[in-house]
Amino acid sequence: MFRSIQTRTMFFLVALAVSLLIVISYILVAGVENVGKNMKEAALEERTILLSQLIKSNFDSGEKVSPEECYAYISTNSGLSEDALDLTFLINKSGDTIGYNDEEKPYNLNYRGQSQQQYIYKNGQDYIVGLCSLSKISGLEDWFVCSEENFPMAFGNINNIKTIVITLITLFLFILWQISKKLTYSITNPIKALSIAAAQIAEGDISHEIVTKNKDELSDIAQSFNTMLNNLKSTMRQVLAKSGEAASMQEIMEYVEQAYDNLPGGIISINNIGEITTFNEVAEELMGLKAEEVLGLDIKNPIPKEIKPIIEALRRCLAKGSLQLKTLAEIYNIEGVKIPILYSINIQFGLKNEVIGAVCVFRRIQDIERFEESTNRAKNLESLGEMSASLAHEIKNPLTSIRGYAQLVDLELSEKGMDLDELDIIMHETDRLTLMLDRFLNFARPKMPELKEVDLRELVTYVINLTKTDLPKNIRINTTFKDIPHVMLDAELFEPVILNLILNATQAMPDGGTIDIRTGYSYQRKMVYLEIRDNGIGIPIEMSEKIFQPFFTTKDTGVGMGLAISSRMVEAHKGILEVESVVGEMTKFTILLQAVESTHPKEAQEE
Repeated sequence: MFRSIQTRTMFFLVALAVSLLIVISYILVAGVENVGKNMKEAALEERTILLSQLIKSNFDSGEKVSPEECYAYISTNSGLSEDALDLTFLINKSGDTIGYNDEEKPYNLNYRGQSQQQYIYKNGQDYIVGLCSLSKISGLEDWFVCSEENFPMAFGNINNIKTIVITLITLFLFILWQISKKLTYSITNPIKALSIAAAQIAEGDISHEIVTKNKDELSDIAQSFNTMLNNLKSTMRQVLAKSGEAASMQEIMEYVEQAYDNLPGGIISINNIGEITTFNEVAEELMGLKAEEVLGLDIKNPIPKEIKPIIEALRRCLAKGSLQLKTLAEIYNIEGVKIPILYSINIQFGLKNEVIGAVCVFRRIQDIERFEESTNRAKNLESLGEMSASLAHEIKNPLTSIRGYAQLVDLELSEKGMDLDELDIIMHETDRLTLMLDRFLNFARPKMPELKEVDLRELVTYVINLTKTDLPKNIRINTTFKDIPHVMLDAELFEPVILNLILNATQAMPDGGTIDIRTGYSYQRKMVYLEIRDNGIGIPIEMSEKIFQPFFTTKDTGVGMGLAISSRMVEAHKGILEVESVVGEMTKFTILLQAVESTHPKEAQEE
């Protein structure tokens, strides 16, 4: 039925456990319910017997007693609780009652015997009733004292106990499952490890040993494998030492490691005996591990889970003598953050063309995309800078002449009492083109910022106050300012950047909404951030790659230079401008800036 020994073992153990639990749970629940019912029956019957004895002891003089006197005595001298007293009354064989408060009648009971308990059904519920005869008391020969309780009241505690028992059984089943799983793993894992190790050795990979905890036959076989592997490793080390290549290779590796630390990508390498030999600074930053924590580790032993996917890929390539180029994968840092990467693996060769290890070079997909985007943008900006001088001469000067002549003609016509609207249009359009050209020239040849230490929160607050007078009534601004270090800014040049992002957020919400502005410090990126988020129409995917291009706009008015200039100004401050958008839901612009270390907060919240 099942091929795997582990699956068969798990199946039979769990089936046995479930069967035992079903039997045990049935016995426990049935036993608890049966004992509980018997106890409640006995308690109600005993209550009525005690009441009859109490009445008899008080009216033992032989005088005739009326049912009303009897019930009045029970009400005042029985010591019953108010709830129990409400459910206790007198009844005779004709169905007449004293102290019975229920609307449903007649009350049908079996009146045979001196005392008993019975079950009845009324008001849509089952009831348990205790009944005791008062025939030995003068005047009460045909009367009985009766006490009742409905099932929810009588057996509520029993049902709670049943629920607790079922819950405990379920919990026990879960625990038993884990124990069974662990037990089967302890049986099958050594067999699997032995099989895998044998396959790796057959492929030429001698970097793994088999670790066993139990002392059994499999442990003896594993020990034999480990002895063989250790002998092979020892022989390889002796050969390298005798040939003198070990020292020269160590010098080469030290030089290579220094070069690795200056490369923009993460680098991890292992040697041919399964030891981690390289872990550069970029790898440290991406994964949150220190080089000293992993260098020299034998990959047959437990290694940090963050590097395990890359180490496994290195081990496979080294065992097969193969390489991998531009492979997409996902890794996690020590904080559990997923990082998409692009990696390549190559085999390392020694001086005599022998295999000495494997090396993996990887970069974040986000860094690659950002680098390509920055490269393309730099090329565009370079082209724009070259065009700016000729545009200033070829366009701006003629525009000035056109406006001057139009203004002169308008003045002469005005003196003759004539008004030509077309002249106003000419002057308005020349002014608009001049403004567009000025913005373009500012973009192509921006003013270099004069950096000063600035509290970003104060600058944002100032810009928000500037926008409040023109802010539509159906748009609200919420701010969340966390403790952050100061940044180096030219406040005069950076103020329009913040203002432009707030105005864009306002225009993205024609029906109103909320603009959330947040500041904080990201320990992961080691930068101060400013987020401006709206819940407006969002940016369509087909336009997302064009929003930072000059002259691109979706508005009826405007020249499409706002985001282009803002992006250029953020880059001039050695910062990063990022955008995230969901169509129909939100758009978020994030500005990341380097912090002034001397003003770093002692307890900044990590994002």
